[in-house]
Amino acid sequence: MWVQRPKFCFWLFIFITLLSCFTVMFIFISDTRITYDHPLTTTYMKTEMEKIIKHMTRLYELKDGEIQEIIEHFGPILNTIVKTLNITVPEDIESLMVAYKSAGMVSAPMSHFDLFTFLPHLWSHEDFLKPFILHSRGRNKVSIVFGVPTVRRQKQNYLIQTLISLVKNMNQTEQDDSLIVVMIAEVDLEYTRQLSEEIKNRLLDAVNSGLLEIIAPSPEYYPDLKNLPLTLGDSKDRVRWRSKQNLDFAFLMMYCQPKGSVYVQLEDDLVARPQYQTLMKQTALQRIADGQEWFILDFGGLGFIGKMIKSSDLPWLIQFIIMFYNDKPGDWLLDGLVQTKACHLKRSHKSCKTDKDIWVKHNESFFQHIGTWSSLAGKMQLLKATNFYNKSI
Repeated sequence: MWVQRPKFCFWLFIFITLLSCFTVMFIFISDTRITYDHPLTTTYMKTEMEKIIKHMTRLYELKDGEIQEIIEHFGPILNTIVKTLNITVPEDIESLMVAYKSAGMVSAPMSHFDLFTFLPHLWSHEDFLKPFILHSRGRNKVSIVFGVPTVRRQKQNYLIQTLISLVKNMNQTEQDDSLIVVMIAEVDLEYTRQLSEEIKNRLLDAVNSGLLEIIAPSPEYYPDLKNLPLTLGDSKDRVRWRSKQNLDFAFLMMYCQPKGSVYVQLEDDLVARPQYQTLMKQTALQRIADGQEWFILDFGGLGFIGKMIKSSDLPWLIQFIIMFYNDKPGDWLLDGLVQTKACHLKRSHKSCKTDKDIWVKHNESFFQHIGTWSSLAGKMQLLKATNFYNKSI
């Protein structure tokens, strides 16, 4: 029967406390230069150590990793005290300690790599990966999750216009089967609070129904962005901007991944065509029904707009972005991942994607970019999707 973690923590606390006390007492008694008979002290310590051994016997039922951790940290101290006080240790505990010692000698531990390897400031701080939930009704198990990262812009903010378009161009059935997650990617908590309130006030029905969620990252999620290596010959400001943007994308994807069947990356300065949700869902379902493989369904054309990816494939993209967040812009990394997964070095990247159907571009863009001023200070972005259904936008 496995011991539950709260119970384990309690006994571990008792063990560490008692062991610390008796270790100090033992050292004090051993070091004194005054010779006197102390049978009472020795008997007391012996009794208490036997109690600790009993606790260790109960801990024997714990998971291997937890037992190993205890033995590695406290085994040498415990052995010294046990030998000095002549305490009998149960055979199961003694054999366990010998087994772990032997195992450590014959097999070196393998290195473990994950996102903490590439964001080392998050080691032992997993709480930094938990978002501030500014508003949520807990909606999940929808067909499509739309991720909208947003940051403060110096010239003009297009977020509210974008969200109104996304909501207005869905009917009720589409709204009930979707989730729009807005991530306010700012460390200024006052600005974040104000923008969150504005979203709630302007899109009250969408917020109350659960269609629209608002989150923000912990400020500690980001590494030191002031001293990043300069890459691609870009300026320090541009490297900082695109590196943070990549980390924003990864954070938003991690939050959205368990909430729906597919994920669609959007931006905060666009408008949508009517029934975009149904058309995207039908396209994905048809390809699945036909047994056609795909990694990206592209409904946007520009940058990272309108890129659909199965939630089961998102971990590949998240890890890839985090590995190279400082090296390239996010849309370049998406292209690089697809090339790595499917393309032969002797084939052109373009023909590879076409032949493999791994990156499928829809013949019409469902989203039009409307932003003029980029989130990068001083940069103008005038690109438009040429195949958007409404040419006047």
